[in-house]
Amino acid sequence: MGDRGTGKSTTVRSLVDLLPEIRVVFGDPYNSDPEDPESMGIEVREKVTKGDELTVVMTKINMLDLPLGATEDRVCGTIDIEKALTEGVKAFEPGLLAKANRGILYVDEVNLLDDHLVDVLLDSAASALASGDVK
Repeated sequence: MGDRGTGKSTTVRSLVDLLPEIRVVFGDPYNSDPEDPESMGIEVREKVTKGDELTVVMTKINMLDLPLGATEDRVCGTIDIEKALTEGVKAFEPGLLAKANRGILYVDEVNLLDDHLVDVLLDSAASALASGDVK
């Protein structure tokens, strides 16, 4: 909240440089925490179950902008139709919420978003709060 041009967006983007790096499983689109099985993506959990060693890297916290024209599929993710047709396998293509996991999804001009998309974002935030998954 505040007047245009007061540096709100710049401040949020600069915040990422001040935050500490986090440990993530290399190559995981959900930025899984290697120490927390509850927050791991399905593929990472399967590796842990098989006893495979996880490659862990330190990385800066993600900061993604939510584009004004974003769709629910872009935010939540969708079935990867191309992979299903070409390889005959079920595949999920993670959305912005997955990519921003353990990071920041910056929503500028929330008043210009479709009401349905705002509901999706609020539901996601509320479920993370209810599960205690906000860190």
